[in-house]
Amino acid sequence: MAKKRVPPLDNIVYYRPGTRVLWNGKPGVVHGLHIKSYEYEVGYDIILDGQSSKEEREIYNSGYHELVFEDTGKKSTDGYRVEPREPM
Repeated sequence: MAKKRVPPLDNIVYYRPGTRVLWNGKPGVVHGLHIKSYEYEVGYDIILDGQSSKEEREIYNSGYHELVFEDTGKKSTDGYRVEPREPM
């Protein structure tokens, strides 16, 4: 299955930590980012609200295509670029 991409995604942060989002329709908050050491999509760590997901509360490295703003149900199109992190 092809990955859903909406340019520009390479090293652009669309959802800052602390942002309320819906992850595949479930409410939660972004609490961390995965910045790659090369040009690629930034991943988002999300903590889901306890009542919406009893089995899985933390989502790691979620993609842009799985997220929308909780209050509007729309995707973020306003982002900021981050430099690739130094390789380990």
